[in-house]
Amino acid sequence: MSVSYFLAIILCIFTLISCSSDQQDSNIINLENDLQKGWQEYNSGKYESAMLAFEKVLNEKPSLEISGDAYNGLGWSYLNKSQDMGVNQMNLTNALDKFHETINQDKTNSDAWIGQACAFLVRKNNTDDFQNILKSIDNAQQGNNKYLYRHDYDSEADIHALKAQCYYYLNKIEYAQNEIEHTLAIEKDNNVALAIKDLIDF
Repeated sequence: MSVSYFLAIILCIFTLISCSSDQQDSNIINLENDLQKGWQEYNSGKYESAMLAFEKVLNEKPSLEISGDAYNGLGWSYLNKSQDMGVNQMNLTNALDKFHETINQDKTNSDAWIGQACAFLVRKNNTDDFQNILKSIDNAQQGNNKYLYRHDYDSEADIHALKAQCYYYLNKIEYAQNEIEHTLAIEKDNNVALAIKDLIDF
C-alpha cells in the first residue's frame, strides 16, 4: 500500500468523523430550538401547539436532559389543558404521567415536582393527594434551583401559599397559619394566602 493511498484513507476517515460530529451538533441545536418553541407556545397559552412541539422533540430520541424537559413541558401543557372547561380527568392523568416520567429521568427537576404538586391539587381526590403535594414541594425545594419558578409559580411566596392550601384542607390550621405568615412576609398581597387567611379568620 502506497503512502499516498494510506493518507487518502486517513483523510476519508477524519472527514466522515467530522461530518458525523457536525450532524450531531446540528441535531442537538434543532432539538433545543424545538424545545424552546414548545415553551414559547406554552407561555402563549397555545397548549396543543406546545404538545406537538414537545412530542416532536421526544420522537427524535434526544438526550435525557432534553427529553426530561420535553416530558415536563407536556406535563404542564396537559395540566393547563385539563382546566380549559371544568376538569378533564384524562388530561389531568396525562399530566401526572408526564411529570412522573420527568422525575424518573431527573429527580432534581424542581419544576416537574411543582407541576406534579399542582396536578394533585387540581385532582384533590382525598387526603393522600394533599400529602403528595407536600412531599412534592419538599422535593422541589431540595432539587435544582435553576428549575424553580419557571412556570405558573413565580416565587417562594407561591410555594408557601400552596403549602398553606394543603394544610388548610388537611385541617392542620396551625401549620396553615405558619405558611400564610411566610407567604405574606415575602409577598404581602398574595391572593391565595389572603383568601385562606380570611377562611381561617386570624
